[in-house]
Amino acid sequence: GLEVGADDFLTKPVDSGELRARIKAGDRLLALERELRANNLLLTETLDRLRELYNSLDRDLIEARSLQQSLLREREYAFKTGKVSLLLRPSGHVGGDMVGCFRINPGQIGLYSFDVSGHGVASALMTARLAGLLSGASTDHNIAIRRGPVGPVGRAPPEVARVMNRLMMSEIQTERYVTLAYAELDLATGRARMVQAGHPHPVLQHRNGEVSFLCSGGLPVGLIEGAEYDGFEVRLRPGERLLLVSDGITECPRPDGEQLGDDGLERILTRLRKLRGNALLEALMWELARWAGHEDFPDDISCALFEYHGPA
Repeated sequence: GLEVGADDFLTKPVDSGELRARIKAGDRLLALERELRANNLLLTETLDRLRELYNSLDRDLIEARSLQQSLLREREYAFKTGKVSLLLRPSGHVGGDMVGCFRINPGQIGLYSFDVSGHGVASALMTARLAGLLSGASTDHNIAIRRGPVGPVGRAPPEVARVMNRLMMSEIQTERYVTLAYAELDLATGRARMVQAGHPHPVLQHRNGEVSFLCSGGLPVGLIEGAEYDGFEVRLRPGERLLLVSDGITECPRPDGEQLGDDGLERILTRLRKLRGNALLEALMWELARWAGHEDFPDDISCALFEYHGPA
């Protein structure tokens, strides 16, 4: 009887007390079965709702990624005396890195790279807010441009960092901070006025492939009220290039935990010295993936590259 599906049995002669006890035990088992079935149904419904919520959130994040990428409308800018190439790769759907280029006036451009602390949606929202401060769409709202006697002129890079710091401390009021590297480039002479605010060192690569790391650091933006920033200048010679990178590159870990560092970046750039423009940036990503052992980098990656050809 047990083999064909019975749950219990009694032998004759039947004892009435034993019968009642076994019926109560069977009733308890049935009650537990009904409770388990109800819990399973509730769990299935909850999982379905969570799946719908996840799918909705995933769609929103994909849309947010598209919107963030749209902030970087152009990946290349060609000028008579030089060329700008940009790379932006978030580690997740959205990230806190941003790079960009804008024209100050016919003879000058601004090139920037910044990194908002943290990851996720909050950092991405802050990134979008700060990108608007350095937008080339409207010079009236760009904090790096001011009106001069004969037209727009560039604000000194240390002043750009001070203005951004003041806005973050007084208006945006967030616990997050930003590292920034900003360069004002003269297209005719190759002169670059720059500021480094907690960001990795700007890189100058010479025609022979040798690499120089510029400046010595500086405070991040939005961390200390009234912070002061120092500027510096460098003059690019024809055939040289300036590279602004985020710490997602210099701090990229190998499987054993060792970070790439400035020395590793120098080795890669020296090896890739003959490549130009986006080909260089793509090859840099390949080299970084080979270093890490995979392409799922733990941090956002961004690069802003200016290659100076020299006067026509």
